[in-house]
This record gives sequence, structure tokens and C-alpha cells, in this order.
Amino acid sequence: MFQKRFKNSLLPLFAGFLLLVHMVLAGPAAANAEAQNTSNELAAPPIESGTILHAWNWSFNTLKQNMKDIHDAGYTAIQTSPINQVKEGNQGNKSMSNWYWLYQPTSYQIGNRYLGTEQEFKEMCAAAEKYGVKVIVDAVINHTTSDYAAISNEIKSIPNWTHGNTQIKNWSDRWDVTQNSLLGLYDWNTQNTEVQAYLKRFLERALNDGADGFRYDAAKHIELPDDGNYGSQFWTNITNTSAEFQYGEILQDSASRDAAYANYMNVTASNYGHSIRSALKNRNLSVSNISHYASDVSADKLVTWVESHDTYANDEEESTWMSDDDIRLGWAVIASRSGSTPLFFSRPEGGGSGVRFPGKTQIGDRGSALFKDQAIIAINAFHNAMAGQPEKLSNPNGNNQVFMNERGSHGVVLANAGSSSVAINASTKLPDGKYDNKAGAGSFQVTDGKLSGTIEARSVAVLYPAGAASAPHVSLENYKTEITHSFNDQLTITLRANANTTKAVYQINNGQETAFKDGDQLTIGKGDPFGKTYNITLKGINKDGVTRTQKYSFVKRDPSSAKTIGYQNPNHWGQVNAYIYKQDGGRAIELTGSWPGKAMIKNADGIYTLTLPADTDTTNAKVIFNNGSAQVPGQNQPGFDYVQNGLYNDSGIIASLPH
Repeated sequence: MFQKRFKNSLLPLFAGFLLLVHMVLAGPAAANAEAQNTSNELAAPPIESGTILHAWNWSFNTLKQNMKDIHDAGYTAIQTSPINQVKEGNQGNKSMSNWYWLYQPTSYQIGNRYLGTEQEFKEMCAAAEKYGVKVIVDAVINHTTSDYAAISNEIKSIPNWTHGNTQIKNWSDRWDVTQNSLLGLYDWNTQNTEVQAYLKRFLERALNDGADGFRYDAAKHIELPDDGNYGSQFWTNITNTSAEFQYGEILQDSASRDAAYANYMNVTASNYGHSIRSALKNRNLSVSNISHYASDVSADKLVTWVESHDTYANDEEESTWMSDDDIRLGWAVIASRSGSTPLFFSRPEGGGSGVRFPGKTQIGDRGSALFKDQAIIAINAFHNAMAGQPEKLSNPNGNNQVFMNERGSHGVVLANAGSSSVAINASTKLPDGKYDNKAGAGSFQVTDGKLSGTIEARSVAVLYPAGAASAPHVSLENYKTEITHSFNDQLTITLRANANTTKAVYQINNGQETAFKDGDQLTIGKGDPFGKTYNITLKGINKDGVTRTQKYSFVKRDPSSAKTIGYQNPNHWGQVNAYIYKQDGGRAIELTGSWPGKAMIKNADGIYTLTLPADTDTTNAKVIFNNGSAQVPGQNQPGFDYVQNGLYNDSGIIASLPH
């Protein structure tokens, strides 16, 4: 909601009151599929592997009426505004500028004046289930309203329910941030087990009504179990439900501890959103600036956005300046990527380009139609179709205004932030042939591994072969296909199969094929000798008989064996260093000494390598490559995940070192 960077401008405001992928492209096929499924619910892919529509301020009835469009636009899930009872400020006026009242709970009964009744919420969830769309509820469980008189008796009857409303003063102090009040809003006493039980009953009621997950507002303002003598089991208890997907609003700063919250839920990559907006404002999509997520949390635990409701609607207007073109370009970057879960913010009708609340819609109405724009639909379809495919980010021909993301040999997204059209001539793994731009006009040609064509100014191109959107996809969660992964004892792996896959099997070292379902787990290594290699082949088949195969490699290494990494040095630095470190709370444990780390050695093949002592504990370590001044990832960004025997370039790990 309103965290550190918004506090000054909002204080005056509060003073005195403190999807199935194969149907995402509209057309006859989609219409026929809809007719055939009027009485059957559509299968929904996992939330984390799709895209989320933040239907900000849409009422339950508005969501229900637009559910088919949401499904057809390729979203895996919707995120609602807060669904519980809230203070009706300004006589309940539904002007968009009154949006913040939805973040002032008075009780945790479901239903409010702004969005609708509990029965309407249930009906909306039923419509979402029919279309295979999951429902994420924005849960405000850090605080109530600032108006003590408006707080319900059911809350006040809980003994010692609040920390009070003394406002946070030191935003770098964890105790202050977690135990005092955000903007004078009465802070829940989250150490109180009766409070935990009350709030959990609300979450479970929402799940029983049809919700599938939660976004936890102001999550960093609630303590963790290891937060000293004020720590609690709040998150351990609250997240222990049947929810499929849970993530916390963790606006990153010195007190955020986002990596620790990621042990309980997915977290927001707010700094990455800032990087994307800066790139759009400067019209510079340099991969060195936007490839890294600017978080110590792995990509699969991150929720990413071009903008959020806070960056748009608060007084700073961090993102209100962006045009629809900027949103399309930013969405092409974040939603074409693998790993994170992208969130598309639905602005009010007519909003943007410097106008925040144009007055064309009020709370409860549908937002701008941009959520179902052709380019946005095409990017969503690409994101869903490329599940499990590795990414390769680049700036074709060295042009930093043009972004390219190639997902294996299956598809390419291009985004041109510049004011002029650009001729593309880039290497690609796409099969030879002609590719129509699914995001707009124009086409591209691939001949002998070269992609050529013209991308228009301020536009997006989405390219993949016909039929790719309905292709099966199988993968191992969190692992890449291009490298050999190491482990020391035994390893449990999660197997994934998308909604288009009707049959999925895995095979180890050319052994017997074994069927699996999405989410099944496989354990390797137990009792086996060091040095054993596990070549795992996954095969997925769709209803039309189309087959896709993915291959992964693992090796069980002796933990006392050499720990070597390599760097390609694409910047041709004269001196290459590796700075390897681990985070321990707020301090760094330096495994290669102080900055700039240790010098790497150039081998005959041109690759620079560094070997750590065998007894070095590299669990959760990070690495930054540098020449003493320039560095990759860039300044103020965390390092790449350290992978033993990994080979890196400026985009991160790309392969295993040759033996």
C-alpha cells in the first residue's frame, strides 16, 4: 500500500482522519472453444507461470462481466482490490481519487460499498473458475482504519489487539517499521495469537468463497520470526492455508528483508520496476541495465510490474507520466521473460500521459481497455507459450533502444523504444521461415539463422511459429537446460507441464519413461556415489500429437571438489575480477576478500576462471564480475546466483564450463 517512499505526500491526505493459452488470440477458434465450454470449467495453469491482471478498483460484478475478455487476453489470474469492510470516507464518494479508503479496514467481513457484497464476490469467483482464471485477493492485514470510532466491535473485542497508532519515524529501523503505525492507521498486534486467528479466519473464508491466493499489503511492516525479541510466528501461521499463490508487498529498502520474507511467500521486485520505468523514460533498453531483477530473491519468487497502483495513484505519480506505448514496451520486457510472475496494472479509463484521475470512470468501473490491447494479448500468449524455455536478452546490432528476448528456439519478442523504425539483422535460433508480427503490423524473415525485418518506432513485435501457443511445454522448475547443475547429497526437483500438455513423461539416463503430472516431484542422488551424472529428459504431448522435449543435466559432486566459475568477458576488460559474497542479514560475508575480489585467470579458450578452496561454503552465494570500476551486474544491484562450474556472461549464467 503506502510504504516508505509515499509517507510524506500522503500524510496531509490522512491528516485529521488518518486461460488457456490456446484461446488467448480472439477469433473463430476462440469463439468455438467458448461455445463448447459453456457448461464445463476450463483448466487453469499455475498462477506463478502465467500473468496477473491487477483489476484495480473493479467491482465484483464488473469483473464477472469482463471475465471472458480477461481469459481471452491470456491472463492466468486477476487481483482484486481489498474485499473486506472498509471505512466509507468522504460520504462514500466513489471518485477514483478516494481509492485509499479501500485500504482502511473496519472489519474482516467480506463485502463493501465500493466493490460489492459477499454473494457477488462468490459469483465472480465462480465465473473466474468457469473461464480458468484464478482469483488473488488484496489482503490488508497489517492495520485497520485510522478512525478508531469506525473500527468494528468484533475487532475491539479482541484483547490487546493493536500496537496503537504512533507513526513510524525511522524507516531504517526494523522495530520501528514493524511495530509502529503506517500513516496513523491502527497497527494490528500481530504477535497476538487471537489476532492471527481472527485474520486467518478471514483468509480461509475468502478461500471458501472461491479465492485462490493473496497479495499481502504492507507485508514488510509485519515482523518475521527472527526479528529479535519482537519476532512472531505471524507469517508461519497466516500463510499455512490452501492458497495456491501468496505474495507480499515488500517495497525494497534497508529494512525490507525481502529475501527473508521469500521463505514464506513470493515478494515484489519494486526496484526492478523502477529500473524498467527509468529505461522507458530514457528510451534506453540496454540489457546491462534491465536484465537483473535487482533483488537477492530468485526470479521464480518475484512478482514484477511496469507500474503498481502505488506508483500510479500516490501523490509522487512515479508512473503516471507513462503513455500506453510505454506500458506496451515495458510489458514486452517483463512479460517476455522467464522466471518471475508479471502483474499488469489496469489504469483508470483515460489515465496516463500525466493525467492521474481523468474522471471518466469511478471506483467499481472497468479500467482502460489497454489490458486487452492486441500487443498486450500477444505478449501474454508468448509468455504462456514459452513456459520452460530459456531466455536470451540482447540489444540487436548494439542499439540500446531496441530490446530482444529470444526464448530458446521457440520465439522472439522485440521492443523499440526509439522514435524511428529500426532494421533488424540478428542471429537467432528460430527455424527458417516467415513470421508475422502477432503484436501488430509487419513480418520478419529468418534465413540461415539470421532474423531480419523492420520494427516500427515505439512498438513491439512478437514472433513465434504457428501452433506454438497451443504447444505442450514441460520443464523442471528453477533449472535451465543449457548447463550441468551440481548438488552434493540428494536433490528434489519439481516437474512442470502446462495446460496444453495432455501426456507428460520423464526419463533418467535413457531409462524407463515415467508419467508425471504438473507439480509432481522427483528425487535424485540418494545413496549414489559422487561423480554420477543424471541426464533427465522430459517429453510433453498435446491433444494434436505435437511433442516437445526438454533435456536437463545434473551431477552429484563431492563437496570437497574444486569450486570453479567462468566468465566470457564480453566487455574485453584488461583485468577481470570475481567478487563472491553471501548475505547474512544486513552484512556481506566476503568469500573472495574485499572489493574488487580476486583476479580471474584467462584460459587458452579465452574464458576467465576462478577456483575457490574446496571447503568454501557457497550456499546462496552471489558473484559480481568487474575490472575494478565497471561491474556486472551494475552498481547497486545484487550479484548473479553463484553456480558451481557455471559459465557467465553479462546476462548471467549461460552454460556449464567445458570439462
